[in-house]
Amino acid sequence: TIVPEIEMPAHVQSALAAYPQFSCRQEPLPVPPGGVWPITNIYCAGNDSTFIFLQDVLTEVLDLFPSPYIHIGGDEAHKKEWKACTKCQRRIEEENLEDEDELQSYFIQRIEKFLNEHDRILIGWDEILEGGLADNATVMSWRGIRGGIHAARMDHDVVMTPTNHCYFDYFQSFDKDIEPYAIGGYTDLKKVYAYEPVPDELSEDEAEHILGTQGNVWTEYMLTGSHVEYMALPRMTALSEVQWSKPTRKNEDHFMQRLRYFLNLLSHKDINYHLPAPQGLIPGMVFIDSTTVKLENPYPFGQIRYTTNGEKPAPGNSTVYTGPITISSDIHIQAAIFLENGHRSIIRSAEIVHELPLKALTISESDLEPGLSYEYHEGAIATLDDFGDLDFRHSGVVNSIRFP
Repeated sequence: TIVPEIEMPAHVQSALAAYPQFSCRQEPLPVPPGGVWPITNIYCAGNDSTFIFLQDVLTEVLDLFPSPYIHIGGDEAHKKEWKACTKCQRRIEEENLEDEDELQSYFIQRIEKFLNEHDRILIGWDEILEGGLADNATVMSWRGIRGGIHAARMDHDVVMTPTNHCYFDYFQSFDKDIEPYAIGGYTDLKKVYAYEPVPDELSEDEAEHILGTQGNVWTEYMLTGSHVEYMALPRMTALSEVQWSKPTRKNEDHFMQRLRYFLNLLSHKDINYHLPAPQGLIPGMVFIDSTTVKLENPYPFGQIRYTTNGEKPAPGNSTVYTGPITISSDIHIQAAIFLENGHRSIIRSAEIVHELPLKALTISESDLEPGLSYEYHEGAIATLDDFGDLDFRHSGVVNSIRFP
């Protein structure tokens, strides 16, 4: 069954570009490519013609999709325009609403009434909890699990789809410099398989309201169908097993054994999918006398092959990795994982350089001052490489430090 999602009141800039009379400002709008943030151009909740228009759209949708559920979005609606709109403010006053959050609740409840009259169930993202939840609405909990827990305790059905486990537009590895461009985040196959949709803190009766889980693939940064396949697979298989298996029946080792044959099937059908690169190669590695490089295969199947002559590894020009590689001179290693069906992972590479240690500095005690110099930087990091992108805030000297 296909569950259609007709976004409202936000994520509608393309609709308002065609029908500006349903916006608060009623002015022509562009439709820029890619994502738009913040989402301030939303339907005018004070204009009755907005609801007539949306009911006409939904009437056509209901004829096309027999699904009992109709998704109306309800997420990420920045209410700047509503605060400045005389019609929206009049609606708040006439309906005795507290604020713009309750105005969104009014909006959702009005749409839900229409859907219920046509024997359909409204689904919305967890923002529909703000200002009061519509009587029969089902909630998709994406901003973590708290929204889903709250809705279940109110006897509403819930689909759990938190970003940190279920967003397949997130990176699948920390190799952001060699992976296809993504919105950010990090959710690998292991993390997806480890997910449990039913929160422990729910009672047995409350847990009955958890309908299941859902994976999301938002495509603002995906220009081809092959890229979408790469982001969805094989994470989709892990979430599928999470959905249909009791927690006690899940077994990651067995899953990985079966995944091998599923990936062969995907290759046979010419469907793209992600295969992780070998672990263990770190850009900018240095050594003094000699060192060893130990590569790791995240999957229990597949074969690591590597080159040291500048060529990209392929079955005909590379060495099969069988154990740690001893390095005693400068070298450029490129490595990838190959499956028996010929599918290759992205290539991980590293320059490993021999360097002499710096000579120790001789400093007179009279030149020393008490304390420890520090610099404070802010920002988000996923790998050590990201430290260089942090924003400098201040520096100083402290007399002592304490590690928790």
